[in-house]
Amino acid sequence: MEYVRLKDIATRASVSINTVSRALKGKSDIGLSTIRKIKKIAEEMGYVPDAAAVSLRSRTSKAVGVIITYIDNSFFARILQGINDAVSTHGYTIITLASNENLDKETEILKLLTAYRVSGILLVPSRDLISEFDYDRLRVPHITIVRKGSLNTESYFITDSFSSGTLAGQYAISKGRKHPAYLGFGLPVSCNQTRQEGYLRALQQVGLGIGEKEIRMCDATAEDAYSAAVDWFRVNPRIDFLFVYNDQMALGVLRALHDLGVKVPDDVSVLGHDDIEAARHYTPSISTIRVPKYRLGYESASCLMDLIRNKEKKNTTNTVYEPELVERET
Repeated sequence: MEYVRLKDIATRASVSINTVSRALKGKSDIGLSTIRKIKKIAEEMGYVPDAAAVSLRSRTSKAVGVIITYIDNSFFARILQGINDAVSTHGYTIITLASNENLDKETEILKLLTAYRVSGILLVPSRDLISEFDYDRLRVPHITIVRKGSLNTESYFITDSFSSGTLAGQYAISKGRKHPAYLGFGLPVSCNQTRQEGYLRALQQVGLGIGEKEIRMCDATAEDAYSAAVDWFRVNPRIDFLFVYNDQMALGVLRALHDLGVKVPDDVSVLGHDDIEAARHYTPSISTIRVPKYRLGYESASCLMDLIRNKEKKNTTNTVYEPELVERET
């Protein structure tokens, strides 16, 4: 089945293609009865305007590119929902692609989105501690989210990861734990580094130092966190509080502790990060640090829409959200 064209409507209505085009746009030089007739025929035939043709004429598209790190990371689900809700109200759509924390892949995606002439870009910088890509040189309105990018200082929407770590440390202290540990993300990303720094700083202030044996890194998946936790607790069973980089990893940790016969939270407390949907419904429900995912997505996308509509406006919006501790069963 082929798409309905203006030519098809013109043939049915016995008018010119130009008349159809102007009638569908509601131009005042077309009679009202003709406009009604053409619009009725267009509706009956299931006509949908050709966005690609419009983009070709305007040399831009009503699409926004979104680059995240992993499509299968549920942390991004609420962020993407917020982005979608913000751009769709302006008649835009989103093209979402994943870099998989690969700098070369990210560069390829940026070129691809530019080739498609997207109107703007929202992106999570890959491996931002070592990336040398200057996002501020992009020739399209753009905002970095979740991480700001080491060379990007113009506009970003992020959560205060240092505060997240501080909250985690303070929570461990409030629980009277004496042997805290940290399971982090093994790639060079700023949110892991600053989260760890905030955690260690809070613990050090009350004399709870953490050595190398109390810090481990792995991939940010439940599977890798499970393997890391099994090995770790077999050699270091004294750990009584574990702050985990994200909830997805915390799911793997909890399964590992269950399989090892370690009681949560009696023997060890587990604190995740992000407050993904599964954290609330898992058994036991995961204590975590909540970040405003939907709000971050919606407000960053709304800011991007403003930049797209007002091309002369300088891109200098820096927004840092405060995290929130959510105590549940772990």
